[in-house]
Amino acid sequence: MYIEGAKCIRCNKEWQISEIRYQCPTCQGNLDIAYNYKALRNNYPKTSFRQNKLYSIWRYLPFLPLKKIPKRPLQLGWTPLYPVPNQYGIKLFIKDEGRNPSGSLKDRATAIVLEAAQEAGITHLTTASTGNAGSSLACLSASMGIETTVFVPDKAPEAKIAQMCIFGTRVYSVIGSYDDAYDLCIRASNLLGWYNRSTGYNPLTREGKKTCAYEICEQLDWHVPDWVIVSVGDGNILSGLWKGFKDLYGIGYIDRLPKMVGVQSFASNAIALSVRSAQNKASIDIKSVQASTIADSISVNTPRDGVFAVNAILESRGTIVEVTDEKILMAIKTVAQRWGIFGEPAGVACVAGLEKLWEDGTLKSGEVVVCIITGNGLKDVGSALKASLNRVRVIESKSDLTQVLRRI
Repeated sequence: MYIEGAKCIRCNKEWQISEIRYQCPTCQGNLDIAYNYKALRNNYPKTSFRQNKLYSIWRYLPFLPLKKIPKRPLQLGWTPLYPVPNQYGIKLFIKDEGRNPSGSLKDRATAIVLEAAQEAGITHLTTASTGNAGSSLACLSASMGIETTVFVPDKAPEAKIAQMCIFGTRVYSVIGSYDDAYDLCIRASNLLGWYNRSTGYNPLTREGKKTCAYEICEQLDWHVPDWVIVSVGDGNILSGLWKGFKDLYGIGYIDRLPKMVGVQSFASNAIALSVRSAQNKASIDIKSVQASTIADSISVNTPRDGVFAVNAILESRGTIVEVTDEKILMAIKTVAQRWGIFGEPAGVACVAGLEKLWEDGTLKSGEVVVCIITGNGLKDVGSALKASLNRVRVIESKSDLTQVLRRI
């Protein structure tokens, strides 16, 4: 491994990996794992990927906090990046993360946490989740024979609960918000000694999600997009993407960085409020809201990786966009009918944000833009039905067929 240590993103104190597990022991800030970029540059030139036939997140093993490539049956990462037609005059690409084993980008984070846990001999993991992280942990742990427990808010979509249950994890539905489930999960892991995967709290989640940025650049032949747009809840996906791009820049694989765009619902906009109140990293103050959005995956009162996410937007000279739940529902239909990709509400929020950026003149003709669909639409079919005006027609008998066809 090429790890140099970990640095607190709040107090900037540096730690050896052996000294930390979750957060900074001094101030409880989130930790960022640091790598030896010079050694990586010397030992793994960009051209080395031409001979690498392992098309999964494990092709990036030297850039990950693991000792060896796992031998697992499930395909993780290397999801398609589609160039798609659009009316904006930009070069638009859609990264479909719904192709991962459990149907979301969260599998990238879970895979790293699980492998690190197995290397350490840990046998029981837990996480708090609005749905996708729990589904991911249940799915991947089932393929490894590891016991897991998931805490979810009582309003988590039924399809995501079904995923967790069928994979055999123990599920606790917490009366209250995701934040309530999060706090109970941490308390349970402290009391029972379970290893905690929860977003932001465990620094390895960011390490898994950064592989999405690696793929985007490699799939674009190491060209850097002008803009990367993704939905934001806790902030961990946005922070992971930014970490990935900065890794590539630090190693020397790319010569510039993209502008990062976070998209939130007006009904869950803590990151947006925090961005607008901050002038620089030192002044970041993470706000809290009472979140209630149809995009359950990004419905968060207090973002658990907020400081890193806000800093990603500030440092990249990007922006934050707020959209209505109605626009998110419309984006489900737009993405499906225009490009043939089925995304859940949080997954397609990036496209709702894209449209707003174009309308306000932020995007310029000819720019390269990547939108990341973070989760598959089958995770929330109820929202898809609300978004679709295409209702099922009933044919009661063979004699009805002629009349029905005449009305088409």
